Amino acid sequence: MAPTVVPTYCALCIARCGCLATVEGGRLIRVDPDPAHPTGQAICVKARAAPELVAHPERLTTPLLRTRPKGAADPGWRPISWDEALALAGDKLRAAGPRGTAFAVATPSGTAVADAFAWIHRLAHHWGSPNLVFATENCNWHRDFGPALTWGSGLAMPDTEQAATIVLWGSNPAVTWLPLAERVRAAQRRGARLIVVDPRQGGLANRADLWLAVRPGTDAALALGLIHLLLDEGGADLDFLRRHSDAFTPAPDGDRSVLERLAETAAAWPAPRVARVTGIAEANLRRAAEILAEAKPVALATWTGTCQQAEATAATRAINILYALTGSLGQPGGNRAYPKPQINDVAAFAAVTPETRGHTLGLGERPLGPPARGWITSRDLFRAIVSGQPYPIRALVAFGSNFLVSKPATRHAEAALAKLDFFVQTELFATPTARWADLLLPAASCWEREGLQAGFQVSPAADAHLQLRPAVVPPPGQARGDTRIVFDLAKALGLADHFFGGDPEAGLAHVLAPSGLDAAALRQAPRGLSAPLLTDAPALPRITLWSADLARHGGQALPVFTPAPADGDLPFTLTCGKTAHYCHSQFRQLPSLRQGQPGPETELAPDVAAARGIAPGDPIAIRTAHGQFHSTARLNPKLAPGTVWSHYGWWDDEQPINYNASMDGETFDRVSGSNALRGVGCDVRRRE
Repeated sequence: MAPTVVPTYCALCIARCGCLATVEGGRLIRVDPDPAHPTGQAICVKARAAPELVAHPERLTTPLLRTRPKGAADPGWRPISWDEALALAGDKLRAAGPRGTAFAVATPSGTAVADAFAWIHRLAHHWGSPNLVFATENCNWHRDFGPALTWGSGLAMPDTEQAATIVLWGSNPAVTWLPLAERVRAAQRRGARLIVVDPRQGGLANRADLWLAVRPGTDAALALGLIHLLLDEGGADLDFLRRHSDAFTPAPDGDRSVLERLAETAAAWPAPRVARVTGIAEANLRRAAEILAEAKPVALATWTGTCQQAEATAATRAINILYALTGSLGQPGGNRAYPKPQINDVAAFAAVTPETRGHTLGLGERPLGPPARGWITSRDLFRAIVSGQPYPIRALVAFGSNFLVSKPATRHAEAALAKLDFFVQTELFATPTARWADLLLPAASCWEREGLQAGFQVSPAADAHLQLRPAVVPPPGQARGDTRIVFDLAKALGLADHFFGGDPEAGLAHVLAPSGLDAAALRQAPRGLSAPLLTDAPALPRITLWSADLARHGGQALPVFTPAPADGDLPFTLTCGKTAHYCHSQFRQLPSLRQGQPGPETELAPDVAAARGIAPGDPIAIRTAHGQFHSTARLNPKLAPGTVWSHYGWWDDEQPINYNASMDGETFDRVSGSNALRGVGCDVRRRE
């Protein structure tokens, strides 16, 4: 049989790269870029390894029921039918009750669960659960929701085609978002400046006009220092602030204006102090301020680098205010929201009653954070399961979510998973977390199921694009797509009326109804179509430099940063990041990726290696205040001094290589719950 080439897009991460899947004899044999697609200029090694993922012999292919006690090395999985599995799940969840049931979903930015993300929320909301674990606090909160404290919405996409300066702050799209990286490179070719803020000079930072090698965890100090320089040297766009912000209104705490109070707050961070705290030379600080003042408009991209720290909200607020001072927000060449296809949102947030939301874990402590939308941390979930407070949680329904490797160690993780009356996990493989499940449901990969993408984000044309991705090959065995599993569970719980009679096709028709396109038209155009009916781009919001909301809830109306005290026992600073081969704890089963990166590595700045007598290739142990993990040393002269940069997402039954197991789950940002996964004090020793 001759090979067939199927236009599609890769759904493995937020990039949604357009690609061409070659299928022969019912097997996926290769994946290539699709230059005709709005995001198809390049694909990464993970997409190219898709044939290995689809055909992997360890894929889950049938529902599995635990037959041995939790904690046993072998769960004693017994295959059962889907009818048995769904009946069991329905009985157990009804016994636990809506409040006694928590849900969990992996990040849609770094996994392929986006196809079912809204449907999973709909299931939780109509079942009446107040709690859904979603890693937003460590992933996208400070990009998509935290900026609402400053200008009422998330950070829109950078307009790279018209920007004079692009700032990548804690974001490396060369590894995490290839379509954006391609557009940044194109902007550089036409003369745009590039500033990269990152403790590691990798990817686009290698060709930046200015690399600011910030000490991990000190981003707020850097932003406050740049705010001071812009205000002190006349580089802020005061006319823009006068028209679009509260800068010239009286501050609630006195007779000075908000801008005067901001200037006073930022003045505590003159360039010499910022240099000492962040490790960035004064000359580079001043050069950055000059570029931001002179080369406008400015476009900003930031991501997990600024949120996975104990001062995440202060850092986000300071960066957002700094960006507001450039006058670029909402302007051509700045960060702008583009019109998108009109679709119906099926997440059903409106179905959640105030009483139900009032029971969300962590809401009292973090009312401005993710709990306000029902998103809780694994730490709060596990604590509630073990203690039974503020009420007992007896069941957990998880789609992905490999907590034990992708989240920091909490005091209750394994004890909580062991105590649950019922834990059902939907997965591709039996992960360390899935081994604690009572019921495992086999998921189809994104190459084996349909999926809808309404807007591809990186440009106006891309954001108007609507595509119904086809299943290019059938799933293995009895594996099912996440959306179908959600609909099946809904029927088992008696919620079919909220799920279009239990028919996913009817649900898809409802989603598409406002777009001007239907499923039949999209299936005839597998590359996707420009939607004829688009949402209006939102107007430029009012910028709030002074956050009365934060002040009202015991926070700081203007961002304040307090450096962590030095610890002579842990003299170096530990941070982490993604590599091209893997994303979170995924894909380590795939041979070609393991060949390229066979195990966890840790990069050491030259001064760290010299201080500890470590050579490239040495086996090392990295110790934090919470624990230690093993790795292999690499020397990197393009790291900020004193920095230790490591891989995360690894696990092994024989040796401690789990980065996150050495992170303290009790250290987190008090507004958002973001874990301190970066900027952590550490020491490094060579292992025998």
